[in-house]
Amino acid sequence: MQSLSEIRAGEACTIKWMLGNVQIMEFLRSRDMKEGSLVRVLQQRSNGTIIRMDDRRFALGREVAERIKV
Repeated sequence: MQSLSEIRAGEACTIKWMLGNVQIMEFLRSRDMKEGSLVRVLQQRSNGTIIRMDDRRFALGREVAERIKV
């Protein structure tokens, strides 16, 4: 199992589990990002990760991406 921040751009993966503060988890879940969701990494940057899930794109900070395991 790896963190989302370790996945290379262009790869797709399934979220196994997520940890974080309550506000961040509520934000992600309100946009249907949860355990079992399929995401594609669009870009890895030194300060975060850009992902696509269905027809939506998200920019996640490095700390958030490290707490999402795939």
